[in-house]
Amino acid sequence: MQLTRFRVTHYRSIQDSGWIELDAITAFIGQNEAGKSNLFEALYRLNPFAPETYDIDEDWPVDDWANKDSTAVVCTAQFTLDAEESAALQAAAGNGACNEALVLTGTRSYDSPPGFTLEGEAAAAFDAAKVDAWAKHHVPRFVFIKECTFNGARIDLAQLAVRLRNTPWHQLGNEDRIAKTLLDLAQVNPDDFLAENDSAAAGTTRFFDKRAASAYLSRQFCELWKQKAVGFHLEIDGATLGIFAEDDAVGMPVSLRRRSSGFRWLAGFTWQFTQASGGRYADCVLLLEEPGIHLHFSGQRDLLAVLERLATDNTILYTTHLPALLDPFHPERIRSVDASGERHGHTTVSAGIAGEDSASLAVIEAALGLSADMRSLLGSRQTLLVESGDDALILNKLSQILGSISKPHLAGRLYLWPTQGALQMPLYAALAASLGWNCGLLLDSDALGRAAKEQIEKTVLAQASVEQTARLRLLSLGEAAGLPQRDTTLEDLFDTSFYIDCVNTAFGIAIKEADLPSETTSLCQRVAQVLNERYGHATLDRRRILAEMLRRIDGWEKLSDLPRGTSAKAEKLFLAINNAFGGRAERVQQQRA
Repeated sequence: MQLTRFRVTHYRSIQDSGWIELDAITAFIGQNEAGKSNLFEALYRLNPFAPETYDIDEDWPVDDWANKDSTAVVCTAQFTLDAEESAALQAAAGNGACNEALVLTGTRSYDSPPGFTLEGEAAAAFDAAKVDAWAKHHVPRFVFIKECTFNGARIDLAQLAVRLRNTPWHQLGNEDRIAKTLLDLAQVNPDDFLAENDSAAAGTTRFFDKRAASAYLSRQFCELWKQKAVGFHLEIDGATLGIFAEDDAVGMPVSLRRRSSGFRWLAGFTWQFTQASGGRYADCVLLLEEPGIHLHFSGQRDLLAVLERLATDNTILYTTHLPALLDPFHPERIRSVDASGERHGHTTVSAGIAGEDSASLAVIEAALGLSADMRSLLGSRQTLLVESGDDALILNKLSQILGSISKPHLAGRLYLWPTQGALQMPLYAALAASLGWNCGLLLDSDALGRAAKEQIEKTVLAQASVEQTARLRLLSLGEAAGLPQRDTTLEDLFDTSFYIDCVNTAFGIAIKEADLPSETTSLCQRVAQVLNERYGHATLDRRRILAEMLRRIDGWEKLSDLPRGTSAKAEKLFLAINNAFGGRAERVQQQRA
């Protein structure tokens, strides 16, 4: 069952958030006090993992105090059911035939528990009371996690056993929840452990349980932590539990409490969620407040992969101020939260990535490596976004040579701007559409370029206005340059012999054109196959070859310097780019070619 959208009303800084559409993973950005936590608090209490209610004396908006109404709905959410769930609901509550996709709506007010109804005409084929009863057992629970850091200090098992006996899971502190997870992995029950005699059999069993649990913890952690290899050791000494971490480089275990806060946060997150999301939190909606705040940039990027994995079984919503936690390939996952606009301090949520609040925009710009000045620069002219700085240098050089002899070249009004690859292009496209940039995006016709193009069409252009669509152009290199191969990159503008010569110089080898496979894929892919099969290179280091290419390109001054066939391909590409940006008098002369 998938949570697809929700709405919050009459709650703290929120008068009416409007419907907030959700993906399997959704990131909420905005400055402090914008209302991100309030949105999560309200949503969490719709169907909480542990019993919690709204408190009208604490939660009603203070600037509307005179109109307090305990019957007011605080949160409404909608859930889509898959075919199996729809069949189960039909069997439990249906009183007629229904072939529609089913959507459940859950609501909760200040003075009532959650209630669930079916949306649309399908509701007539179901018993409303039975639908509500079924939903209360099957709708995902919400888990709101504000802190994952584990201090790593030794744990007194006797004291922990008392807390575990007398405190429900949801009321345990973060440290105790993680400790309980670790003990479960080690198959240690504190009460049983403390009551055991120190027999040889018990000691042997405990030894292997600890080893198995330690190995599991290490494997889970290493899937997240890519910066260096680390192993974990659980030690139960007397009546205390200790956790130690051992780096391969050091070769000696060190108490977890002596590691960095970022390391301990990631350890706590790993064990609490990769273990618990498959157990206690299975199929829940996870609300994470500022995950990864203690991590290095590369660790934050690794965390995105972890969220992707968790999203196969859980819906993930998280707040963040970290640019590294915005996936540029998925701009549709971003929601901008603002409390500084025309709503006079009341929280609003933007359906696009650019809200009224410049602070939200700053996070998106930082994710793209932009500054506010750069954003203004790109928004004030016709801009062609290309996949790399190398692409920009090569295109500018070719355009300069062709333009010097009045052959088709890039129009003077166009400004080339390099991005950091196809994976960044969807976020650039979303930003451009939101801000009304007059721009184009030139994508390689390889697997990544096609994926980026499809993502932009699906998540940006499909939602854009007619005016925004007209100002945002998508160009595929192969089609624009008239190249026959299905997979093409900028290197395919050049003669094969020129590129091979650059490869041979860069790698100190001597491959020939006849060594390459047939021309059904890009030049890069064909060379990569030879380098792999003959020289053992697992991947093609394009940067190494491009460095040699640029060294040669820098010396080109006239048309005769260009490799065979490059001029014709480049001219066709430049005409396609210029045409995409609309007619100009300067194109007339170019089109004569």
